[in-house]
Amino acid sequence: NTHSDWASSSRFHFGFWECLLMTIALLFVGTVAFSFVFEQWSIDKSLYFTVVTLTTCGYGDLSPTTVGGRLFTSVFAIFGISILAIVIGEFGSKIVEAEIGTMEKEKKAAESVTLGKSVKKTSNKNDVVSMIFSQEDVLRYILLFLFLFGIARFLFRDENWTFIETIYYIVITSTTIGYGDDYPISDHERLLAVVYILVAVGVMGEFLGNISGYVIKKRQSVFYKSMKERNANLEGVKLMDTDKSGNVSELEYLIFMLKSMDKVDNVLLNDIRSMFKKLDVDGSGAISNAN
Repeated sequence: NTHSDWASSSRFHFGFWECLLMTIALLFVGTVAFSFVFEQWSIDKSLYFTVVTLTTCGYGDLSPTTVGGRLFTSVFAIFGISILAIVIGEFGSKIVEAEIGTMEKEKKAAESVTLGKSVKKTSNKNDVVSMIFSQEDVLRYILLFLFLFGIARFLFRDENWTFIETIYYIVITSTTIGYGDDYPISDHERLLAVVYILVAVGVMGEFLGNISGYVIKKRQSVFYKSMKERNANLEGVKLMDTDKSGNVSELEYLIFMLKSMDKVDNVLLNDIRSMFKKLDVDGSGAISNAN
């Protein structure tokens, strides 16, 4: 058993295989839905359309034509893009952490690492999203949706759109997918669309961010609950006893728990110890005013 083994089963970060499975699940659901349920496209076209939708490329060469297909796309786009954002964020975080780790090793070798840079690294690694949907948020989103819906109905009043077609336009526009099947034609429609698009994209961006943040928040809650249960059972006491004294000091316990929660790593701890040793000029293990 190692320190990482003890804490690995309760990490709140999504692992590589979890991210891969979520991506495969999204591609599978989209491909099956557009090939066999709604649009009856070929599998390769449905897979292509799913990728174009989730990445918000929206080339415009394919778009759903059935009522069911448009309704499904509206729902699939919102939740699919949110999930994919989590996956991309996790992979991006791993890349950034790897780059930071390499830089810190180089700085360590050159003995030029500063405490400020180490703290900056840690804060980048542990950015916690605390936004959760409250009653005020729900009310605000309802009002904003009604506003966007009303403007869309007015903007395309000559098109005689149904309710679902209007919803479809709002989602496809606000998520920046923009297939190109529905768009302003006249000059006054385009002028109104300039303001409408800016507002719609801003609202949807905040909404998708809240969804992704909520998922991460729930994941963290499970992690911290698991950590507390492990703490109550005194699991891993031997691993905490780093000096093999037979007892776990408050400092050993604190360091162990912070590392388990990914709040600090060995690089940062070594940097802090180095800073302390520089201040402890007499090597007594304590910093006095005389120093």
